[in-house]
Amino acid sequence: CKTCHPTQYQDWAGSMHAYAADDPVFQAMNQRAAVGTFCLNCHAPIAVRESLTDGTNIGALARPVKGVTCYFCHSIESVAGTHNDPLVLANDDSLFGPFGDPVAGSPHRIGYSRLLDGTTTDSANACGSCHDIQNLQGAHVERTFEEWQATTLAIPPAGESCAQCHMVASDGAVSTTAPNKIRRVHNHGFPAVDLAIGDFPPTDPQNDVTPQNLAQKTAAQAFLDTTVQQTLCLNPDTNRLQLTLDNVAASGHSWPSGATPDRRVWVELTAYAAGAVIYASGNTVDLPGFPSALPLEDSSPDPDLWLIRDCLFDGSGNQVTLFWEAASIGASNQLPGLLVQNVNDPSTYQTHMMKEYPDASRTASLPATPDHVTVSLHLQAIGDDVLDSLVASGDLDPSIPPQIARYQLGGSGALDWTPTAPKVFHAPDPTSGAVMTCVTTGTYKSNTTLTTSHARCKP
Repeated sequence: CKTCHPTQYQDWAGSMHAYAADDPVFQAMNQRAAVGTFCLNCHAPIAVRESLTDGTNIGALARPVKGVTCYFCHSIESVAGTHNDPLVLANDDSLFGPFGDPVAGSPHRIGYSRLLDGTTTDSANACGSCHDIQNLQGAHVERTFEEWQATTLAIPPAGESCAQCHMVASDGAVSTTAPNKIRRVHNHGFPAVDLAIGDFPPTDPQNDVTPQNLAQKTAAQAFLDTTVQQTLCLNPDTNRLQLTLDNVAASGHSWPSGATPDRRVWVELTAYAAGAVIYASGNTVDLPGFPSALPLEDSSPDPDLWLIRDCLFDGSGNQVTLFWEAASIGASNQLPGLLVQNVNDPSTYQTHMMKEYPDASRTASLPATPDHVTVSLHLQAIGDDVLDSLVASGDLDPSIPPQIARYQLGGSGALDWTPTAPKVFHAPDPTSGAVMTCVTTGTYKSNTTLTTSHARCKP
C-alpha cells in the first residue's frame, strides 16, 4: 500500500492500529487469558481470517498480517453485528473508500462505501465493530460504539462519525498514481489514549520509516486537553467545594472510553489559605501505588478521591481486576457524551457530573475558607493494579509499566480558582440557593448530578 499511498502509510505506521499486535500489554493479556483467537479477532484480524494463528504465536506472525492493516479496513464489504469484529470482507480483491469517482487505471479494484466514508454516520458501524467488546462471559467490557449510539452524534443527517474526530481532514492527493487529483483526505494516525512503547515503528531504512512516538503522544495530549471542562464553586454555607466535570470534546461517546476497565481517571484538588495547604485529594505523592484498584477502605487516607473506572465482578459478585474475568460490570461513572434526551429516562439529562469536597456524605467541611484552589485531571491508560497483576503472573516484563501512557490534562482540563479570578462569577446552589463563587474553563451548567467515585467498588 505504501507504494502508492506513502502519506497514509506513514500516518498508519505510527498508529496504535499498526501496533495492535505488538503492544506488550496486549500480548501479556492475551497470554494470561488463554482465550484462543478471541483477542486476535481485532488485534490481528487478517491472521485469524487466513488461519495463521491460534492465538499463541503472535510473535511469529509476519508483519503484513499483524495489527489492523490497510487491507482489513478498506476491504470491508458489510457489517453483520455490533461487537467483537463481525465484519465481512470482500473476496474479490475490491478495496473501498470514500470516493465515488475513482481515477481510471488504478492498480486495484475500487469502490465507494459509506462504511469507509467518514462524513456518514454509517462509517461508525465499521469502527464500532471492534471498538465494542463483550467478553466470553457476556460482560460488555468495551462500549464505545454503544456509547456513540446513545448520543445525538449518531442521528443523521447532522450526526458525526468516529472519523470526524479521530481522522483529521485536509486537502491533498490520495495516491501517487494521480498526484494532481486533490481530494479531502484523512490522517490515519487515529490519536486517542494509548501509546506505543519503545521505538515504534522501529527504525527501518529500507522502508524509510522512523519512530513516531513523540508525534503520537503530542497528538494524543492535544486531543485530550480539549476533552473535559471544569467548573469549581465554593458554597459559603457549607464551606465545601463543588467540582463539575463535563465531557465536551469527546461527546460522541463517554469519557474515558475504549478499554474502560483498564482506564484510570482521577481528580487532584488542592485548596490553600494564605499560601498553606488546608485540604488535598487525589495527590499521588501521598498515595503510594495509586491509581490502583487495591481496596481503598473507609479508612483510606483519601476518603474523597474521585476515581473514574469500571468496577468488575465475577459470577459470585467478587471484585476482579482483569477484563476477561468479569461476569458483570457495575454502574458506570464515566462522563457521558451528548446524550439523546428522553423524557422517560431521567439519566439522559444527567451529563454534568459533580462531586463535593469534602464529600457531603462525611458531613465534613473545609477547615478554613480557601483563597486559592487548583484542580488537575489525570488519566492513565492502564491502571497499576492491572499492570501489577500481569507482572506478578510473569506475563509482563516489569520494565513496561513505567512506560504506560500517563497524562495530566491541560487546556480546559485544568482549573485555577480564586475569588478574584478574571472570569469569576456567582451562581445559586441548586439545593440551598446559597450564592456560590465559581470559576469555569468552559460554560457553567446549573443542572448538575452528584457522581459516585469508584475508589471503592461495591457489587
